[in-house]
Amino acid sequence: MRPDLWLTLKENVLVTDLQMIRPDLFIVLGYVSWWCFNNNLPCRVTSLIDDVPQRVTATHSEGRAADVSTRGFGPKDITNLISFLEEKVGHMGAFSKSDGKQRVAIYHNVGLGHHIHIQVKRDLDGGFYGKESRH
Repeated sequence: MRPDLWLTLKENVLVTDLQMIRPDLFIVLGYVSWWCFNNNLPCRVTSLIDDVPQRVTATHSEGRAADVSTRGFGPKDITNLISFLEEKVGHMGAFSKSDGKQRVAIYHNVGLGHHIHIQVKRDLDGGFYGKESRH
């Protein structure tokens, strides 16, 4: 079994950063890791908590975002992972500043290389269970 199929962290990402991210982001990263493992692709987190000046929003510094490398992914893999995340945990996604749409995953390059940006909304509102409350 290839160890890179489990969630791994880039050298500049601290393991202690995992203690600072939101629990809903941790859940989404679990889905990313599961999907990558089942599709024989590496799951490498390249950014969690940071204050990189190029950032468009504060999602990373607030512990609501992570970047996942797409090295080794084909275009169809990227599309399939994003579709899987939208189906399973799309209701946890943040709302875009540019168009107001809710998305949990975006493939883009904002000057730091192409990657999948994972993001969760500001309020938790019981979102772990979907749109309806379990209570």
